[in-house]
Amino acid sequence: MNKGTTIRIAGTGPVSLALRGLLARQGFDAAELACDAPAAELPPWLARRTIALSLGSWQLLARIGAVPESAPILAIDVSLRGAAGHTRLTAAELGVPALGHVVRYDALHGALSRSVGATGADASRSSDSPTTHSESLAAEADSRPADAVTVVADGDAGKDSRLRDFDQAALLATVRARRPGAGVAFERFTDEGPLALLPLPETDRWSVVWCSRPDLARRRAALSPDAFCTELYMRFGPWLGAFELCDSPQVAPLQRRMRSSIVRGSEVAIGNAAQALHPVAGQGLNLGLRDAFVLAEHLGDARARGVRLADALPAFARARRTDRYATVAVTDTLATLFTAPMPVSLQSLALGLLDVAAPARRVLARAFMFGLRV
Repeated sequence: MNKGTTIRIAGTGPVSLALRGLLARQGFDAAELACDAPAAELPPWLARRTIALSLGSWQLLARIGAVPESAPILAIDVSLRGAAGHTRLTAAELGVPALGHVVRYDALHGALSRSVGATGADASRSSDSPTTHSESLAAEADSRPADAVTVVADGDAGKDSRLRDFDQAALLATVRARRPGAGVAFERFTDEGPLALLPLPETDRWSVVWCSRPDLARRRAALSPDAFCTELYMRFGPWLGAFELCDSPQVAPLQRRMRSSIVRGSEVAIGNAAQALHPVAGQGLNLGLRDAFVLAEHLGDARARGVRLADALPAFARARRTDRYATVAVTDTLATLFTAPMPVSLQSLALGLLDVAAPARRVLARAFMFGLRV
């Protein structure tokens, strides 16, 4: 850690970059931050990864700088395969311009990198340094000023995290749809797991996140393009018409990891280093961005009051507790609720009640847009 540095940020992903921009807004200058340099070039599999940003995350990013190219989500259509249960959340009903936005990872990474560079809070370490490893962070401890804190913003949630294996894998792909459906994100619950189709900035293209048992996901990934699209159509339904596969499907295992304690002395974990979620409802990165926003506020407030930055970390952990645990509980439930051995009529009734109970629907939508709180 450089002499005079008060905040060490380990990580190069969106949460790490957002934190740098948010700290700059709190008055921390570049000399006070030690950061990992963002990768000059992203691997292709990561560059084309699709991310659903909530409205709250979109507003947060706009505070830092320019937002990336995106497809706005004007409605979320939630349905249950093989039953009548159905509900739709709309931006118009909630009086907001969009429920969220869908972006490509490379577009988000590029926009954040440019915004952070404009603030002067750019990298002060080489990307070749293995700074996300706990042993590397420990090696820097002797050179830290007394007021310094370390933020771990990337990587997994650690060996002591609580693990839940969903016995599911996510099959990720991009398809072109025959029928238009701009602005609508589809979440289809099946007996295998959730199946989501998200609108992309490219015309008539959709990101597929298809959760099922790992063996099914691997089998589908190996299908010919025509066979893959036929099976997708059979599982998803006719709303978007026939599909055309645009890339090679990828398979990712699904596990949830969550640290029981995100603060240890002067070190704090946020984003994927604090919790890794099931992709249903797309809450993982949004939760991480809220971590970054609240942490920047607490560190800025500590600076303004003239107290040690590390002394602000326990209050940060308390402030994030409800949102973290509630979001994990909701996503865990949604990931498995409709695969559980219960009558389809009861599952259908749950969605049907949500459709007719407008206040409950609005509460749920706002929770996913801005975080879950008491």
